Amino acid sequence: MNILLVNPPYDIKRYMGGLGKVGWVFPPVGLLYIASYIRANNPVCTVKIYDSQVDEHNFLELIDEFKPEIVGITCQSALVYSALETAKIVKQKRPDVLVVMGGVHASLRPEDLLRSKDVDLVVRGEGEETFSDICRTFQSGGSFADISGISYINQLSETKNNPDRVMAADLENYPMPALDLVPIEKYRISPDMRTGSRLGLIITSRGCPYNCMFCSNKLLTERTYRLRSITSVIDEIEYLLTHYKINQLMIFDDNFAVDKKRTLALCAEFVSRGYPEKFNWWAETSVDVLDEEILTAMKNAGCSIISLGLESGNQRLLDMINKKITLEQTRKIVELIHRVGIKSRASFILGLPSETRAESQETIRFAYSLPLDQVRFSLATPFPGTELWDI
Repeated sequence: MNILLVNPPYDIKRYMGGLGKVGWVFPPVGLLYIASYIRANNPVCTVKIYDSQVDEHNFLELIDEFKPEIVGITCQSALVYSALETAKIVKQKRPDVLVVMGGVHASLRPEDLLRSKDVDLVVRGEGEETFSDICRTFQSGGSFADISGISYINQLSETKNNPDRVMAADLENYPMPALDLVPIEKYRISPDMRTGSRLGLIITSRGCPYNCMFCSNKLLTERTYRLRSITSVIDEIEYLLTHYKINQLMIFDDNFAVDKKRTLALCAEFVSRGYPEKFNWWAETSVDVLDEEILTAMKNAGCSIISLGLESGNQRLLDMINKKITLEQTRKIVELIHRVGIKSRASFILGLPSETRAESQETIRFAYSLPLDQVRFSLATPFPGTELWDI
C-alpha cells in the first residue's frame, strides 16, 4: 500500500516579504517521524513525503505516478485553507483515496476540517501510532470505530470523536526521522542564526510542563515533558554526522534543559565524544531553568546560541500570560549567558490583551537594555484552543 504524506504550501514571500529567499525553511518533523514509524511497523507500506516548501516535483504528476491509497496532510492553524485545498486536489484526482489530516489545528478543532467532504479522518494528538493503526485498518477493511485518537463523520452525518489515545510515555519506540525522504540540503535557518553550512535537526524531548496562555503546543502534548534516552540521542547525532556531515545542529525541543541532571549528562557526553570540534548547536529554553552550572556545561559542549521566550518587559503582562518569570530574573540570566560566551536570541510579544502603548514601549526599552545578540518582536496571535483565543 502506498502512503503519501504532505506538507501543504504556504506563500513564504507573502509571509516574509523580501526576506523570503533567506528565511527559515524547516523540514516537516512530524511527518518525518510518522514516516519512519510506518516503515518500522507497517512493512508492506511504501511511504513518500511531499514537502511543498522544497519539492520540485509536480504534485498532480506525483499522485498519478505514485498512486497513493492514503494521503496524510499536516495542518497548522495558519495553513488550514491551504491544507483543505490540498485535500480537494487529491480527491479530485483520486476520489477513492483516504485523506487524513493531523497536526495542532486538527487536534484542537477537528470539526473545522471535517466540514469538508474532502477530509475523511482527523488525527488528534501525536500521530505515529494512530496513523499506523489507520493504515492497518484501511488495508484490512476494518472499522475505524476502534481506533483511539481520531475524529470522523459517521453514517448519521454526525461528528464522531473516538476516545483520546493515551500518550506514549516511552519515546524509545519511535525510530529516528525518515530524513532520506526529503531533500535535507534544501532546508535552512535564517542567516543571523547560521553558524554552519550543513544543518542537522534533532528532538531530544517532547512537550513542555509550562502553561503560557498563548501556547497551543502545550495542548497537543498535555503539558507533559518526556525525555529520550541519551543513548538514542547520541545514536541519531552519529547518524547525522556520518550520513549528512552536519556542522550545525538545531535541538528542536519545545523547552530544552528542563531536567537539569539530564542536561548536564547530555552535555558531558557531547564533550567526551568531541562534538564541540565537529559542530555547534542551538536550543530554545526558559529563563527559570538556567543557572551558571548549566550554561557553562552547554558552552563547553558546543552550544553557540540560546533562544529565549522573554515575551514582555512588563511584569503585569508576564503574570497575566502565566510566564512565571520576573524581569529581575530575566536580566540576571541574560547577563549570565553573555558572560559565559553564548549568543542569546530573545522573542517578545506586543499587543497582548489590555496592553497599553506605554507598556509596549516598556517592552521595547527592556529588550534594548539587555545584552542580547538578536531580538524578535511578534504580535500576539490567538491560536485556537488557547486561553488567548478564548479571551
